[in-house]
Amino acid sequence: MAEKFPIDLQAYARLQLDPWARESLSPAEQKALQENIALCRDSIVFFTAAGGLRGYGGHSGGPYDTVPEVMLLDAIFRGCADKVVGVVFDESGHRVATQYLLSVLEGAMPAERLLQYRVGHSKLPGHPELGLTPGVKFSSGRLGHLFPFCNGVCKANPDKVVCCLSSDGSFMEGNDAEACRMAVAHQLNIKLIVDDNDVTIAGHPSKYLPGFDVAKTLRGHGMAVTEVRGEDLPTLYSALRTAVVTPG
Repeated sequence: MAEKFPIDLQAYARLQLDPWARESLSPAEQKALQENIALCRDSIVFFTAAGGLRGYGGHSGGPYDTVPEVMLLDAIFRGCADKVVGVVFDESGHRVATQYLLSVLEGAMPAERLLQYRVGHSKLPGHPELGLTPGVKFSSGRLGHLFPFCNGVCKANPDKVVCCLSSDGSFMEGNDAEACRMAVAHQLNIKLIVDDNDVTIAGHPSKYLPGFDVAKTLRGHGMAVTEVRGEDLPTLYSALRTAVVTPG
């Protein structure tokens, strides 16, 4: 008997948000977003844990952390497709579970494929690869290497907003420093959403690299920075809305 994915992803609410028209979330939108967040987090924990149990590694934490941001971006992409590049770029490739879940939600592959997460020859590798997995829209490369690519996407789409998920670990790479300077110098319309969780593969930056501060680093390169807690949906939407509607 074929395996069936045990969580009903048909329950996902396909919201539409237009940050140019709406300054805040309604109570109904907040409730629907919270339900989407819970649904997607349960799914991510399930299929990444299954991969971990098989010995392929799970990487549950990163994609779990960024679900609120991804849910808001998905709703914004659906609500104003003419104003944004509708791809959730992510320069932390190990958070690939996000891309596979979005692929299922967009109908590019069945939910049952998630049960083969990171299994050898399943075409669901540990980092997203364009042209290999249905629904995947970019190849991430190694940690911290997608920001420069997204700058190129901005140059190719000057009338649209480009959004890229990032992390404190990504900003330890030299490529991101150069990409920041490029984005500022050319006033590129890119919006970075950084999951600054004080966790990297080497441990906690606050312990092994005291003084390192992602927000200060970005400000030093000339970028405008807003710091919020990712679990506070109204504040998160407000910050994301301000970033999206502000040029550059």
